Amino acid sequence: MLGNGDVFAGYLVERQLGRGGMGSVYLAKHPRLPRMTALKLLNREMFFDDEVRARFEREADLVARLDHPNIVTVYDRGVDDEQLWISMQFIDGVDASSVEPQSLPPARALQIIAATADALDYAHGMGVLHRDVKPANILLARSGAGRGERVYLTDFGIARLRDDTGNLTQTGTFTATLAYASPEQLTGAALDHRSDQYSLACTLFWLFTGAGPFAATNPAAVIQGHLQQPPPPLSSMRAGLPLALDAVLAKAMAKRPDDRFTSCSEFASAAIAALNATTNPSTPLAPRPTTGGAIPTVTPRPPTPGGGYPQAATPYPTSQPRPMTSPTPLANTGATPQPPHTGNQPYAGPQYQNRPPAAFAGRYPQPRRRKSNAAVIVLSIVGAIVLVVVLLMVIGIAASDGSSDTPTTTTAAPGHVTPDAAAISKRFPSMVPAEPTGDTGYNGATCYSSDSSYKTDPVAGEPDFGAWAWQWDCFGGGNVSDPFYRFYVYDSAAAVDKVVKSLPTNTKSVDPNGGKSYTNYKFVSGDGNKMVTVFTGDADRAQFLMFTDSYEDFDAIMTWWSSAPLNQ
Repeated sequence: MLGNGDVFAGYLVERQLGRGGMGSVYLAKHPRLPRMTALKLLNREMFFDDEVRARFEREADLVARLDHPNIVTVYDRGVDDEQLWISMQFIDGVDASSVEPQSLPPARALQIIAATADALDYAHGMGVLHRDVKPANILLARSGAGRGERVYLTDFGIARLRDDTGNLTQTGTFTATLAYASPEQLTGAALDHRSDQYSLACTLFWLFTGAGPFAATNPAAVIQGHLQQPPPPLSSMRAGLPLALDAVLAKAMAKRPDDRFTSCSEFASAAIAALNATTNPSTPLAPRPTTGGAIPTVTPRPPTPGGGYPQAATPYPTSQPRPMTSPTPLANTGATPQPPHTGNQPYAGPQYQNRPPAAFAGRYPQPRRRKSNAAVIVLSIVGAIVLVVVLLMVIGIAASDGSSDTPTTTTAAPGHVTPDAAAISKRFPSMVPAEPTGDTGYNGATCYSSDSSYKTDPVAGEPDFGAWAWQWDCFGGGNVSDPFYRFYVYDSAAAVDKVVKSLPTNTKSVDPNGGKSYTNYKFVSGDGNKMVTVFTGDADRAQFLMFTDSYEDFDAIMTWWSSAPLNQ
């Protein structure tokens, strides 16, 4: 860590502004010009990765060519003492994650989004994607010296470098970015400008409500929201917001990019028009304090330890300030700048048979309905009770029916499996990760485990999977046509049989895999072809069930399933 008076690459350091997963940012004096800059030093280990270092240098040069009033300017970049650094415009203000959303006037929130959208459209026209749009990367400069407030977008390409160094899977970094990640980012599908639009829509949701659209403590639940759930209606979460905003947000956050707006500015304009619309307003939940039409002015609290930008009085009502970082090199769709997009270019991704054309190569299930926290608590309690009962059965605790002085001993049935994530991992080690914290499964699929306390209402088109105890949920394999798949474990084989008997009309077949044969139930429901696999003839897997869902036809599904290492 550098301190006041230290010199790095010729820059005289004044103080640290902030620190994050990728490095530290310092306020420093330019070595030759009378200018204060934001000097970002990337973590030392990045220097020793040749691929990351080459990309940093190449893409830092590309982002330095971006010249837009709402994009932080990059001045210089280099290497000093085996450490990558980048120098950029210092913004005196706060970042958008420091504002108090419930006090921020909706019109001002949309002004912030509109300015950011303009910056993104400009960058997209230059062939550059941001990949990490979120409130913390939107800087709000205070007014002064005859200039009004200004919005700046920073940290282009941080997500690409983070992916390259493997830091995305580290809990803190992953959770911080996950709230704003697009479905195509989560599934590893090809990205275009509409991925940034999705993240911008999530940012607008936060500016209105103070929470991400799919806020949850479990990363698997957040991912499930992005892939399967519609965004919660804004009009029900904040008083006075019109119903028309809900439709705009739903379009910008569509699971398939083709269903979104053609540009970020189109999304911002639609949101502004919806806010200003006089038809179909929502019913206010409660009276709100007014400011007579003026934007309220609040003096921020003292900066948090570790530094931050100067926190002078600002027209943005703020919560506890957070350190801000300035930009790092970007990721882009190609090394060569491209002409401005029109939103009408064809997307070069595979098209699925018997389905409307998809915008990208990922596969997204239909939305799930959100459930209340109370329901989650109830399910958690029920799950705990079920687990206790199962444990009592397994260890053979004596139980009496009260009809005799001689207790009757109840023991677990032969071959009974304790239903947890480890049980699935043990029996399908090549399909799901070994640890319940999550990792990659078959062919690079992203997998997360959850117990029944995270059970939600059935997804439209999916069968009712009954009283499962644990599941592994996997998606986004290395091949773009790979299906979405899950493994469930139940308390008994009878529970599996009950699910099978409740399936919709289906085609039953017995199919080989790895020298064994299992029973598959195929049916078309919702917007995809689905298949449930029961591991008949395998006593050790009698409590397990596999679900496969895909836009591909059944021949393609069976080709994938037959080659899947179910027995390895």
